[in-house]
Amino acid sequence: MPLTKSPRVQKSVLIFVLAAAVVGYFGCSGKAPEPAAAEKPPVTLLSEAAVRLSNDPGKTEIFRDAGMGLFIHWGPNSQVGTEISWPLYNASEDFIKKYYALAETFNPTAFDPTEWARLAKLAGMEYVVFTAKHHDGFCMFDTELSDFKITRTPYGRDIAGMVADAFRKEGFLIGFYYSPGDFRYQWETGKRSGHIYEPDFESQALFGPKRKSFVDYERGQIEELMTRYGDIFMLWFDGKCEPLKKHSWRVRQDVFIARGEIPTPEQEIPGQADDRAWESCLTTSYQWSFLPGAEVRPAAEIIENLIHIRARGGNMLLNIGPRPDGRIAPGDEDLLRDLGLWMMLNGEAVRGVRPWVVTNEGDVWFTQKRSEGTVYALAGLEKNSRSLVLKSVAASPETKVMLLGQEGDCPWEQTPAGLKIALTRKQTVRLVKAPPAPGDKAESSDKQRLTWGPDWPVVVKITKATPAAGSGKPEAR
Repeated sequence: MPLTKSPRVQKSVLIFVLAAAVVGYFGCSGKAPEPAAAEKPPVTLLSEAAVRLSNDPGKTEIFRDAGMGLFIHWGPNSQVGTEISWPLYNASEDFIKKYYALAETFNPTAFDPTEWARLAKLAGMEYVVFTAKHHDGFCMFDTELSDFKITRTPYGRDIAGMVADAFRKEGFLIGFYYSPGDFRYQWETGKRSGHIYEPDFESQALFGPKRKSFVDYERGQIEELMTRYGDIFMLWFDGKCEPLKKHSWRVRQDVFIARGEIPTPEQEIPGQADDRAWESCLTTSYQWSFLPGAEVRPAAEIIENLIHIRARGGNMLLNIGPRPDGRIAPGDEDLLRDLGLWMMLNGEAVRGVRPWVVTNEGDVWFTQKRSEGTVYALAGLEKNSRSLVLKSVAASPETKVMLLGQEGDCPWEQTPAGLKIALTRKQTVRLVKAPPAPGDKAESSDKQRLTWGPDWPVVVKITKATPAAGSGKPEAR
């Protein structure tokens, strides 16, 4: 008759068997083996014969309607306040190693992409262009094709993905900047013979953990950016990009390509109107990347630039360089909030607009919504009042004239000389320091002289208007 084990013995045997099974499964180290990485299916590409090598017309009009975007240049170099990438040009081997070692300490623990997105939305921006990879080769996204990336820093998280998610939730069109030039590739493969900015798409030197030739490495990164981060509206190629541009359209035919396909002047506003897609790229200070103690441009200058760009048919892409800890610099934040106040009052004059028959009449600038027959005249005011005579605008019996943000209509009259409008600003927006009255001596009183401001351009909205007879071509200024 077999012996019957007691419940205590049965339990001990069961624990022993289970323990042996666990040890056998995990091995002597006691750690579970790393699961084998699943091979990702290849990206489906349009055939060479089917791809259209130009921007989608619908996406082009969406871009033009947006009017203003936020450009963000950021990387490990922000820890020492250099310009991004360019210090590597003509640099010694010792300096290159020190520059690249900055990735080992990059840890922006105060980074909050939702805060960035909400501030940009407040400023009236409609799209964002974030530096996924600059000329130095550092990737702000979790690429499988390079080890020089944000997920191998102390921070360890995919910042490009976080930016895309946060801005998309706030309704932004998402764009990635990508530099075809890659100094890290040049340095690691011993191909450091060309300019830091120049890509060598013919190079067969193998690079990165996947051991790719240069063009295959970059095409692979374009596929990653376009397929792993949701709906990417725009790519922005900073440099020669023909193989990458074509490949992008093979991945997704309707992706909008900015630089590489449309004019994108830097720190410059062209002097003539151009009724097609173009974009002027401007900085808030004088460096693209974070500059300690930077002198930030006055809000009035940025607003004036925006007006001139939109009157000439272009978009303004305004750049900030975040601090190394991930915060937006106080000067940049103040500027964006000022811009937000102006856009809160006047944004409809620069969104969804196109050039008028003239860009400006002296210091009065114009935009229009063609489908509505609406013209916007953007003008400065002296002492909160002014009389305008607009030669290029003809009113109709149904015309209404108003100052954006302010209740009531403006008195107007169609005269032989033009549309005459009497402007008076009655709305009180902000207190500013008042200029001294004639004959006042500052030292004679401690009284604070305040007035309502700020002294920024106002916008006159003119509905049911048409071009006046004989209106000429846009003026240059």
